Amino acid sequence: MIIPAYNETNHLLETTLTHLNSSVSNSSRTYEILIVDDGSKDDTSAFALKLARQYAQSDIRVITLDNNLGKGGAVRHGMLHGRGHQLLMVDADGASRFEDLEQLWANMDEIAPQNEAAVAIGSRAHLVKTEAVVKSIAVAPP
Repeated sequence: MIIPAYNETNHLLETTLTHLNSSVSNSSRTYEILIVDDGSKDDTSAFALKLARQYAQSDIRVITLDNNLGKGGAVRHGMLHGRGHQLLMVDADGASRFEDLEQLWANMDEIAPQNEAAVAIGSRAHLVKTEAVVKSIAVAPP
């Protein structure tokens, strides 16, 4: 899971980790959380590293970018450095509901049933009072 973060000390990860630790423990799914600190001015990286120690059973990695590349740059950096075959991107601020992870994973399983490379991106559709939209694409390996 790729989480681009800019000045997200107050929002980062608590809900995600709670959900992952409850849902993954009931399945064969594994996960990695890759937090990409996009040149934050606050203590986002330090806070993320503290959470990684606190949730040692979770595979949490933190990348700290010296300069702010913008959301697109942070997402790209995370996608290039994610170690999984299937990558999810969600916003650190909860704009994409972490409860929808199961729907995103199910959609990736549908388009990549043999664990082929796939990408899913959470939508902000729920913020405009519409049904959540899930878009996924199958990606050919490099």
